[in-house]
Amino acid sequence: MFLNYLPREMVEVVGLTMIFLFLVGTILILLFTSDQANTKNLYLKKAK
Repeated sequence: MFLNYLPREMVEVVGLTMIFLFLVGTILILLFTSDQANTKNLYLKKAK
């Protein structure tokens, strides 16, 4: 793989960046696919 030709620190940065992007992408997908009206109604019911 191309990571074999990079310095060890650069490989670690690339790995951490990939993990961070994966986690942020997962959180964004979960936020955008949640039913916004349903969560709002549940919040209003709990507040009363």
